[in-house]
Amino acid sequence: MTRASAFPARAAMVLGAAISAVAGVEARAQLVDYEPAARATPVQEDAAWRLAFRPGMQVLTQTVGQLRVGAPAVLQAQVDAMVAEAARQPEPEARRTLWRAVSLMGGRAWTPEQERLGALALRTPSQIWTGQGDVLTAELLYPASGPVTYALDLYASQPTTSATPKKGALIRPLARGQLESYPAGIAARLADLPDGAYLLLAKLSAGSASADIVQPVYLVRDLDARYAELRRNLSGITGHEEAKALAEYPFALAQAMRAGRREVVSYDFPAAIRRSSEIVAALKGGRDPVRQATGLQNRAYRFAETGELIPYQVYVPTGWTPAKRWPLVVALHGANLDETNMLGRDGGRMQKLAEQHGFVVVTPLGYRLNSAYGSERGLAGLAGRDMTRVKRSEQDVLQVIALVEEEFNIDPGRRYLTGNSMGGGGTWWIGGRHNQMWAAIAPGAYGGVLAEDVPALAKLPIRVVVGERDDLMLDRVRETIATLKAGGVAPEYVEVPGGTHASAFETELPEIFNFFQKHAK
Repeated sequence: MTRASAFPARAAMVLGAAISAVAGVEARAQLVDYEPAARATPVQEDAAWRLAFRPGMQVLTQTVGQLRVGAPAVLQAQVDAMVAEAARQPEPEARRTLWRAVSLMGGRAWTPEQERLGALALRTPSQIWTGQGDVLTAELLYPASGPVTYALDLYASQPTTSATPKKGALIRPLARGQLESYPAGIAARLADLPDGAYLLLAKLSAGSASADIVQPVYLVRDLDARYAELRRNLSGITGHEEAKALAEYPFALAQAMRAGRREVVSYDFPAAIRRSSEIVAALKGGRDPVRQATGLQNRAYRFAETGELIPYQVYVPTGWTPAKRWPLVVALHGANLDETNMLGRDGGRMQKLAEQHGFVVVTPLGYRLNSAYGSERGLAGLAGRDMTRVKRSEQDVLQVIALVEEEFNIDPGRRYLTGNSMGGGGTWWIGGRHNQMWAAIAPGAYGGVLAEDVPALAKLPIRVVVGERDDLMLDRVRETIATLKAGGVAPEYVEVPGGTHASAFETELPEIFNFFQKHAK
């Protein structure tokens, strides 16, 4: 089946329906996981759901690019022209242009009503709600006018390690009405609900046009008082820094989100706060439940430069013992994902392989979402060109490695680095800049290596993975292989048959572990 034949027959019809009735769509794909025409329908549905969150310009542009994959060449050319036009415009007008491209791909006429619906977003001063005095508004992302009817409903937000919040069960209707001028306040009272993660979803209509908009919120009551109590309990306990950092983290995260300094894809505050209470009780009873624990673990530590608590995940084989040295895999997640993705994706495959091979695996956040692990090879711009943030992303990875090495008796001759998509870019960057650290590296689904990078990379065993149907990165990875070979480096190179931007890495992961098993410094 060709791309041109796959798109119009069904996917365009699904896209048009999905954007007008996205409340019934669940996010299944990752944010930048471009897929081939064979999966056009679910990709269109996922992207339609993502658009309901009215994401930032970076994600919006990526999503439009995802929607065009599998479209006929004529339609792709029209969309490409609009994306290029948007790149030259200030943000409000760029958003209008990109929404026009979305409408075109959905087969809908560009009418004043369609323009109006694309301008609207749900916003709140903070995603951390208290159940009292919380504010929700409908705002315009670009100039538009005219009435819009809305129906606001409350849904549970399901935990996910993917890049877009997942819609759970409908909890109840919240408000109905008509919007005439903006910003407009909308009543959304959650006072009687338990703490947790929720999605506020408004179904909009203007004439015959319709769309959905979504705002995620986290209900966390009495945050400051509960945080102060936790600190009092921890103040009388000496040592146990790993346990104390983990106990404090959910409160520090909520405060940072409330202040606009942090963002998350998905977080279970009630479960994390219960864990905090369990840690405090254990420490008071003379037991440390965190240090040198085995299995899958959420962790946090205090970032040296800023004093912030930053999360990471680690998997430690159940047979771990301090009596011997252990190999370490550092796994870097892709764009718009977080530290939970690599060990959680594909049913926890990386955990199973770590257990099988006897490897400790650590997955850093990279300081903030989309901070590119310090790389100057293209994706640093995703962080808004805040190079301080980008450099801190690299520092976070290095600090996490040092912590895990000290705690779990890591063999410095058997450190390995891998990652997919943006994480693949981080693997090339950190692998080359700190080549003395690694026994081998395995970048996935990312190109961008320059000739000046080759001498440092030449000192490393490298296995490169990309899918033969990776519409986003295949050509760039092939260019990277050519650059490496021109510099005298011949890495192991795998184009996974049928593999896509996401699935190739997952398919190849067992062989990546086998590759690591063969190499030591």
